[in-house]
Amino acid sequence: MFEIFPREIVNYNLEESRMRKLFWVLLALLALSFVLTACGQPTDEPTDESTEPTQIIVGTTDSWSSFESAWVYSFHDWEITHQCADGLLNTTPGSAGEVEYALAESYDVSADGLTYTFHLREGVTFPNGDPLNADAVMFTFDRIGPVDAELGENAGFLFTAYVDSYEKVDDMTVSVTFADVFPFAPQLIATNVWKILNPNQWSTGPDEENTACGIGPYTIESFTEGEELIFVRNESYYGTPAETDRVIVRYFADSPTMALALQNGEIDVAWKSLSPADFDALVGASGITTEVAGGTEIRYIVLNAQTPPFDDPNVRLGLAQLINREEICDLGWQGIKLPLYSMVPPGFLGHLPTYEGTEDVEAGKALLAAAGFDEDNPLVMDLWYSPTHYGDTEPDVAAVLKQQLEASGVVQVTLQFTEWAAYRDAGRAGELPVSLMGWYPDYLDPDNYTNVFAHSPAAWSGSYYSDARMDELLDAQAGELDVDARIAILEEIQTYWVEQTPFIPLAQGKLLIAYADDVSGVVLDPIANLHYFLLKK
Repeated sequence: MFEIFPREIVNYNLEESRMRKLFWVLLALLALSFVLTACGQPTDEPTDESTEPTQIIVGTTDSWSSFESAWVYSFHDWEITHQCADGLLNTTPGSAGEVEYALAESYDVSADGLTYTFHLREGVTFPNGDPLNADAVMFTFDRIGPVDAELGENAGFLFTAYVDSYEKVDDMTVSVTFADVFPFAPQLIATNVWKILNPNQWSTGPDEENTACGIGPYTIESFTEGEELIFVRNESYYGTPAETDRVIVRYFADSPTMALALQNGEIDVAWKSLSPADFDALVGASGITTEVAGGTEIRYIVLNAQTPPFDDPNVRLGLAQLINREEICDLGWQGIKLPLYSMVPPGFLGHLPTYEGTEDVEAGKALLAAAGFDEDNPLVMDLWYSPTHYGDTEPDVAAVLKQQLEASGVVQVTLQFTEWAAYRDAGRAGELPVSLMGWYPDYLDPDNYTNVFAHSPAAWSGSYYSDARMDELLDAQAGELDVDARIAILEEIQTYWVEQTPFIPLAQGKLLIAYADDVSGVVLDPIANLHYFLLKK
């Protein structure tokens, strides 16, 4: 039985010395611990009906794609769900991957570390008055696999790839048995896919436009795609009430328009994504506060391993060796990102910058020559990107990459682009041989930067990479609780990654936000969800 001690480590019923070692190593490398803190209790103070309802407007250049939590795998869509649906566990705002009790008031873990038994909170209801119970949890879990399969493999793997079985124990108790002992199981449970839905408001199949959400600080009042989304406070929420009565998310076509709206007082917060130039212009502006925080976002190139000549590891590595990350970060991203030399970012357990020192044009040309590509027979390729989804700098990044690759004299690049929804779908259908992508972690563990990318069949990313040795290494690290042994496997993965180069890591991001001086409660954390329910004027 787990006990709960605020700001202390959770006892996983494993050998005490091993867990102590795990705690200190993870704390030193990532500030990542599995901390459980009780959710706040609802206030009993009456609302002053004479008080004008409070409102905050958040601007974004990001775009919506789906409300289907069992499938959707987009930063902005997860941020939306974060405001209006809880899981059994939630990620603690402001933390580096800590989790707290949410719809589960406690849980036990079996002696073998495989089975988690969740005890649901009594008296909790969905916003329409329906009670939270084990049936709602079972309904939520039952639909994840079928929904993901029907729409095409996506976020559902965060449940299906790790869970062996689950069952209703009684009306308020559910058990989940994992396929292995995963060090990051609590973080998995806190991801978007595990958000609990109301069986009376959701269908068993895909329901992408359903705004019913789940049980959270807010409910969705209305949504107009490309224009605005309106949240209103969930008055029946079991936890700490949202600070502001109403939050409006307003969608902008580009960063300059959003920045101007903030300066004119039309919005209160400008978030995801301000261009470097627009952010710099807001620094020191009257009435505006700006913040920069370290992020765990990474940017990378996807190479479709089923499409010739990118099915050849030497071609993939040869292209990687032609790239200068410092120049891309300075000229393409205008200094708002840092060069990244491994898919596992610095600070994460086992980080090893294995691409450092591989930037070598002559070595890259030699590998491409061995595959038949030279000045007389250049590699002719399309490089795809989405022009706005990752911010206004994306065309510049693509242009710098084109210049670097073509400077070798053995590659010819045509830049191609399309907007996010079509871009995402084309990539997953295997129609984009080479494409620029970005990643925000689902849970703060190196597994989320390695296993979810390169483990076969690797379809969701559009790479379709498959390698038996890589699969074996990825499986081994995911189930290894001994920290030293896991680090050794992670280092081997990163070394082998260079040899295989299924993806080319490019850069690690920062978080940029600007907001009116009268706004408070802005909390930026590595999970990169803005917590609307903490914002207030």
